[in-house]
Amino acid sequence: MVEALNRRIEENADAMVKSLSEIVRIPSVYGEPQEGAPYGKESRRALQYAMDLGKKLGFETVENVGDRVCYIEHGTGSKVVGVFAHLDIVPAGEGWTYPPFGGEIHNNRVYGRGTVDNKGPFIAALYALYAIKELGLPLGDYRIRVVGGTNEEKGMDDMRYYVEQCGAPDAGFTPDGLFPMSFTERGINYYFMSYKFTEPTDKAFKVLSLNGGQILNMVPDKAEALLEAADEAGAAALVKALDEYRERTGRDVSGAAQGNRVQVSSRGLCAHSCTPFNGKNAIVAILMFLAEQKPGGSLGKFLDFFQEKIGMTTDGSLMGMKREDECGRLTFSLSKMELDQQGLKWVVNIRLPYTYKDQVTSDFRAQVEPVGIVMDDMDIHRTYRFPTDHPLILTLRKVYEELTGKDSTPSHEGGTYAQAVPNIVPFGSIFPGTPDLCHRPDESVDIDEYILDAKLFGNGMYALTQA
Repeated sequence: MVEALNRRIEENADAMVKSLSEIVRIPSVYGEPQEGAPYGKESRRALQYAMDLGKKLGFETVENVGDRVCYIEHGTGSKVVGVFAHLDIVPAGEGWTYPPFGGEIHNNRVYGRGTVDNKGPFIAALYALYAIKELGLPLGDYRIRVVGGTNEEKGMDDMRYYVEQCGAPDAGFTPDGLFPMSFTERGINYYFMSYKFTEPTDKAFKVLSLNGGQILNMVPDKAEALLEAADEAGAAALVKALDEYRERTGRDVSGAAQGNRVQVSSRGLCAHSCTPFNGKNAIVAILMFLAEQKPGGSLGKFLDFFQEKIGMTTDGSLMGMKREDECGRLTFSLSKMELDQQGLKWVVNIRLPYTYKDQVTSDFRAQVEPVGIVMDDMDIHRTYRFPTDHPLILTLRKVYEELTGKDSTPSHEGGTYAQAVPNIVPFGSIFPGTPDLCHRPDESVDIDEYILDAKLFGNGMYALTQA
């Protein structure tokens, strides 16, 4: 542990907090690709802010990698220690006490989307590198590079591009998980599926549309459906059934009739799809209501399947896919659905234990394909597992123990750039016992913990140059 480094970070704390508030004000949600902005103009603005800040802090090497990634570097060695964070964010969602893009400070906390995931850790790492530069700490044959991506929330295409263009670091970490660190992560599989309606419903109502979900690694907190009954009395009966369903289940689902049509609104609770049990899926709430109505036809067959094999569960147990190993347990999250009178498209996100990676897709296919569900596409992320005595693990464990005095036994959570960038592991930024507010309302970071983040990142990146 370098005490001078810790002191310098404390001296720069006010500037670090100010920079975090500023970058949080950029709503860098994925947007329509444009020339010079492959992930949208707001993500590109966040990238530019990071590069401008690097120049403002006096770094000579500030690079733009294809308008997708930037890096700020210090040192002249032949080897690279890399810190990989992301500047893109998920949509704000609802239920905030303070503005999600305000960067406001209340009760010693900075509030806003990205304060934890992952703009805050990027800014903390950059100021930690700034302190290393100011102090002139010797880096030997190393350079330290703080890297900011802008497509983590949409599949990590940015970091695959970066590795193709710039190569992998010799060592490093991503501050996008939990402290002490993760030596492994569950795999992340996205399945993109479709189902055609070939048989009409035999009920006196139709489902004209159902839509929900924006970002694939979020539990959707909003969904809407439009139903059409045979007449106004039928529409009133559907509204009454929705009221009864809400009372019985506690799910925030309601209906408003206009003529013979019913507009259904569902409100849930957003959460990161790696922990779907922390959220309430707004799409699922509507599907389970519709399943109870037994509409028959193709839609009825799909709803029967959904009710029997998925339902409100998030662990794959109803499909016989419940698994757990030292990497964690399987989780299942319905991310997105679009339904019209011709059929539906839906996306699910399965996080899976390392030892299940070669079997999970075939097991899932065996459940969905007999129903007529077609697997249109898949996005399979790399899984990894470091030996717990690996030098990277041991070095970061020592840093964590020296700075916090707490147990440094590695964990196994996350879904980070470590799946796209070789030779790195997740290291922070959420401390044991601190609520995980990623993708949730009132995302915020405690300023004292934020300063400790920077100290851990600074000492971690420096220690890796000395290992």
